[in-house]
Amino acid sequence: MAQAITIDRGAWLGYRWARHGLGPDPDWFSLDDLLTLGVQGNRQSHGEHALSQRVERVAGAPVSEAITTDGPLVYAWSVRGAPHAHRADRLDMIREALAPLPSEEGGQEFIRAVDVVAEALTAIVTRAVSKAEASSRVTEVVPQSLVVHCARCQARHVPEPVFRAAGRQARIVLAPEHGRATVLHPCPKTAQQNVENPRRRLLEAYLRMNGPTTRPLYREWTEAGTRGVRDLWDERDDLVHVRIGPKRYDVPEPFVEWIRTAPPARGTALAPQNDPYLRHADRGLLVPDGSRRTEVFKALSGPGAVLVDGEVAGVWRYRRSPAQVRIEMFDAISAHRKRQVEQRAHALADSTGDTAPTVVWA
Repeated sequence: MAQAITIDRGAWLGYRWARHGLGPDPDWFSLDDLLTLGVQGNRQSHGEHALSQRVERVAGAPVSEAITTDGPLVYAWSVRGAPHAHRADRLDMIREALAPLPSEEGGQEFIRAVDVVAEALTAIVTRAVSKAEASSRVTEVVPQSLVVHCARCQARHVPEPVFRAAGRQARIVLAPEHGRATVLHPCPKTAQQNVENPRRRLLEAYLRMNGPTTRPLYREWTEAGTRGVRDLWDERDDLVHVRIGPKRYDVPEPFVEWIRTAPPARGTALAPQNDPYLRHADRGLLVPDGSRRTEVFKALSGPGAVLVDGEVAGVWRYRRSPAQVRIEMFDAISAHRKRQVEQRAHALADSTGDTAPTVVWA
């Protein structure tokens, strides 16, 4: 086996910083790749927040108006069944790229369940419908063998993983969540782009944005089956082994020179909890200090990350009413950096139409 090529961690940071749209050179950034992979959003971590750290407008619309049920961006149950913002004209691609495979957990039985529930959802969600109502109506029309008792809500309904996977396959879109209820909408009447080999296309976008990675990292991000990811890896004949610190990764061979010549990571950003810059990375490589890593990657109600020159340099939390961004740095930063971070905090608030926030330095 050929010896792994050594890549400096700083070069890896610079490459990812630029490819994720956080650096000053727009030529390195592809919004198309970002939106192919999707920008995760929920009540605590709005997709608009992640976009605001990269761009001011999407398809001519300000970030605060870009994610709607009509596009240009829409929320859909996507990777891992979580709501992600994608281009409205790429929902077919996302559906096909993430469709369950017989080799994955549940096999053909899961696929059949998803298909049946997707057909029911297509017939039910012809207008705005709350998720609760849609779930109740699905429960009434699908075979009762697909319905289970849910201890959490003390009711019988289709299991949540099946419901969300079916929603994706039915191209159901979600209203941006500013209230407590999840509202489902039919797919907007947007012509869908024809994308050849969607599964490969998704992996290609992931590799371009992130550079060196591993099969387990990609599998964890997608929650895909081991065999499906292995087959995707085996289809490629351009992957080489690289070493960053003590760990080994795979990367397309042409990327090695791109990584080594990437501009150094320069600048600041406030990445929300599920920002792609955090979510796609080897956490141990991105945040080598274990105590800091524990602080950043909390499972429930985790904070956002303050990014300075590619590094995770602190954490932040956002409160909407009254608008406040509370920042806690791991180490002291200069007054100039503080001003940059405060500008990023104002971009957060602008992206969701909030008033200018007070920035509190803890």
